[in-house]
Amino acid sequence: MRELNKSERKVLSVLEENCRMPSSQIAKRVNLSSEGVIKIINRLIERNIISKFGAKLNYSRVGYTLYTVHIKLTKLNKIITQKIKKIILKHKVCVWHNFTEGEYDLLLSIRIVTKEDKQDMSNLLLLELSGYILEKEVGIVTKGFAIAKSFLDKPRINKLFTIMDETVEPLNLSEQEKRLIDLIKKNSRESVLILAEKLKTSPKTIISKIKKFKNEGIISGFNLELNMAELGYHPIIALISLGKYSEEEYNQLLKYFQSHGNISHFIRKIAKYDIELTFNVKNTKDFYELIEEIRNKFSFIKKISTLIRKWD
Repeated sequence: MRELNKSERKVLSVLEENCRMPSSQIAKRVNLSSEGVIKIINRLIERNIISKFGAKLNYSRVGYTLYTVHIKLTKLNKIITQKIKKIILKHKVCVWHNFTEGEYDLLLSIRIVTKEDKQDMSNLLLLELSGYILEKEVGIVTKGFAIAKSFLDKPRINKLFTIMDETVEPLNLSEQEKRLIDLIKKNSRESVLILAEKLKTSPKTIISKIKKFKNEGIISGFNLELNMAELGYHPIIALISLGKYSEEEYNQLLKYFQSHGNISHFIRKIAKYDIELTFNVKNTKDFYELIEEIRNKFSFIKKISTLIRKWD
């Protein structure tokens, strides 16, 4: 595994904050040529460091209810893993999945907005996966955000991307707008011209729609899906159970998670565990130090169960 050079770290940090930014603008930010930025991006894709140029959708803004499903499987091996993946990928309601090592073997995120979505969720969990499930635990997400990672040494204020916020009112979207969001989520660096061609509309309309999505908080930002294992990180998921706490104590906890350089996702939910946290560490020493620091700083935390995320 080769360490990132300074130019690669600069480009990757800018892309993490806004991966839809044109190469010419990135070049000005990092003092490189546009051609140099494009070469670096292509190199990071070839090395499997950049998995996807994504978009963070605020699910609550478009009327979705977001569920987490934690599953203990009857048994797990490579063949079963591939069979389960094939089943999951057939269901659009499942927006994220991961196989893990620990208390649970499989984590799912499921979004629901229509009766058809509910039926699809039932088919997935009660029919198609039922033969593999030993036990499952379902939670409802009330708040969630992703955090842009910096690969630079200098400190900065971390950029947050809202995933769920139960306090906001949902908006109605046209079918064209929904299709545009799906396309942007698949590849947020797709050009306006190509998006317009795919939707059989004008580039001006695409520009206007994307501006609307950002201004109204439908899309909270554009950031990367990174293969952190290729950068020498071990992805860990912490499931946290809280005791009694004050509003001030909880806000301090949130502030800590938002500012920590190794934490990438925060989910608050109504479930067995109150918080689901994703973070990346270089080694077991960093892992134990982070967990110990969280326990010592916040005495109202009752339990932390950790899962090792597998790259399937």
